[in-house]
Amino acid sequence: MSEKPAFLDLLMSGEVLTSEIDNFIDGWHAGHGEGELHDFLGMTWDEYVLWVANPDMLGVICAARRRRQPLALAVNDNIGELRLAARAADSVKLKGLEAWLRRQGVVA
Repeated sequence: MSEKPAFLDLLMSGEVLTSEIDNFIDGWHAGHGEGELHDFLGMTWDEYVLWVANPDMLGVICAARRRRQPLALAVNDNIGELRLAARAADSVKLKGLEAWLRRQGVVA
């Protein structure tokens, strides 16, 4: 029996929408997947940590993979756009992303 493709692979191929990640998580909780959740979703640990901190980063995660670019650099490349689009409610997310980038050693 072949293994079902991971969420991130399906997302990148256009077979699922970002909003469908909850269905995959529900399936994992229901015992339809083995191992850790990030593996089941097809994410590296760094991608998973970033996504948990800011679910809106799925597009950046996919873009980094498509470009074969380190994740931290992809986030850094998009941080300027995020600052421009940030509203008061988003400022907490933005600060979290900046802290993540500092931990990755991309910004000081």
